This record gives sequence, C-alpha cells and structure tokens, in this order.
Amino acid sequence: MRTRLSFPCALCLAMVMATAPQAFGASKHFRVSFEHFNEYAGKAADLYFKASQPGEKNVLSHLTAISAIYAEKAYAVMNMADVLEHMAAKRDQTYVRERLREVKRLTLANLPQDIKLLADLVENQENEDLRSLGNQVVNEMRVFERNTENL
Repeated sequence: MRTRLSFPCALCLAMVMATAPQAFGASKHFRVSFEHFNEYAGKAADLYFKASQPGEKNVLSHLTAISAIYAEKAYAVMNMADVLEHMAAKRDQTYVRERLREVKRLTLANLPQDIKLLADLVENQENEDLRSLGNQVVNEMRVFERNTENL
C-alpha cells in the first residue's frame, strides 16, 4: 500500500513545485548580489585612493560607481521579490508581479551594454588588482543578469 501511494505523492509534489511562482526564493539571490556589489564598491574605492595612474583612477571610479548602481538595483529587486514571496492575496500578487516585470525590463535594457563596456575597460589593465576586481564585478553582473532573467 505504501509503495502505491508514493508515486502519486511524488507526482503531486512535482506539479506543485513546477507551478510555484518563479520569484519564490529569488530574494536571497538578489541579497547576495547586493552584498557583493557593495563589497566591490568598497574595494574599488580603496584601490582608487592607492592608485597613482590617472587611467587606473578613471577605471576604478567607474568600477565604484557601477558597483554602487547595481547594488541599488539588486536591493530594489530583492525587496520586490521578497514582498511577492510573502503576499497572500492574489490581486496583490498580480500587482507586484507587474511592477517586478517592469523593473526586470528596465534592468535588463542596459545590463548587457554595461557588462560589455566594463569587460572591455578592465580587460587590458596592467594592474592585477584592478583587473581581478573588474572581472569579479563583471561576473557578478552576469549572475545578476541571469537571476533577473529568471524572475
């Protein structure tokens, strides 16, 4: 009797998980991106004050700014996804999903260009610390892009 019920139970569980909202659990991914971007902004600012070359200072100021901008974007998406995850009323969920779609659309509109620009900017840098930090920011931006697309 026990083995006869295990398959239908597993099937029901699979169906429930397949129909669960895509944003469920997404807020934790965006929290990690938010924390990483903040960390990278701090590191870039520290390196800026240690750098002596004007070109390096320019790249590091850009890294600081882009990291801070994407930290704020990740924070906004994190909060909206968190609100959606805790909504009970269908009407409210629908409203938040629409707002989240709009944020997703606006975020993804510029993200590929920002990734390409930053990757090109740090690719040929001689300063190993700068290049390493730049690559970390680019990789985090790609993770943020993938997570945003999956909303």
